[in-house]
Amino acid sequence: MVDDGQRVKVADTWSLVEPDLEKHGVTFFTRIFTVAPGALQLFSFRDEPEVFESPQLRRHASTVMRTVGQAVAGLKEIHTLIPFLKGLGAAHARYGVQSDHFEVIGNALIWTLENALEPAGKWSPEIKDAWVKTFATVQSVMEPALLEAHENIRAKQQAEVNAGDGEEPPLDDRWSV
Repeated sequence: MVDDGQRVKVADTWSLVEPDLEKHGVTFFTRIFTVAPGALQLFSFRDEPEVFESPQLRRHASTVMRTVGQAVAGLKEIHTLIPFLKGLGAAHARYGVQSDHFEVIGNALIWTLENALEPAGKWSPEIKDAWVKTFATVQSVMEPALLEAHENIRAKQQAEVNAGDGEEPPLDDRWSV
């Protein structure tokens, strides 16, 4: 769990990143797709010829970074943040996100923040620790919701197969690290 001092460090450093969410969001996704190229297949912009210049990627990157900002702001009121994160975790099951993707996403976020803040002298081991704990907190809420949503999807698909209304459920389409 994130303590008050870490929450303040996260909020203060986020305020330095927040003015250019699109730039940092594209950096974040560039890192993900560099470390885990198969992750690109989960996104609608995967077939764009210049994916990193794609307006769809830029919009999505901005949205993701605004969501990170919501999580940062929600650290002050964790009881309101939890339902938001559970919903976010459950929603991502529909897109094929798996538990093992959290490691890549967390590492990419920390890498993005470090690269944005270090040149300005605003990155330190304490800041990194605060962000790592923040992401771990977010993951600890989102991941169980993601797993529950996957189970619900599988159960629904299996019920449709058993009723003769559907095809066999597809195997998980996992990207590897």
